[in-house]
Amino acid sequence: MKPIIEVAQELAKAHRAEDAETKSVYLAENETEVRLVEVSGSIGTSGEVLPFRFAARPDLGVPYASVVLLLSVDDWTRVEHGELHLPAGWGSPADLRKIA
Repeated sequence: MKPIIEVAQELAKAHRAEDAETKSVYLAENETEVRLVEVSGSIGTSGEVLPFRFAARPDLGVPYASVVLLLSVDDWTRVEHGELHLPAGWGSPADLRKIA
């Protein structure tokens, strides 16, 4: 099975192809699922950090469940400044690995 980092990079590339306004994609390290934080200029500021969960899709090359946080640039800035928080177990913004 592919490593999570490889699947995460493939998902990030596919998501950026769909949303040209994606500014950056980060990975929250986890051993059982792909956890992505995507910062996009194409969405409005919500003031919330809401995870979108997806089941594994081995038939599409995604053998792990995945969770995506889609944040506006403003919401991401608020996360970086501690005004909004990542979900429990995701660590701090400094713990995230930039992959795109």
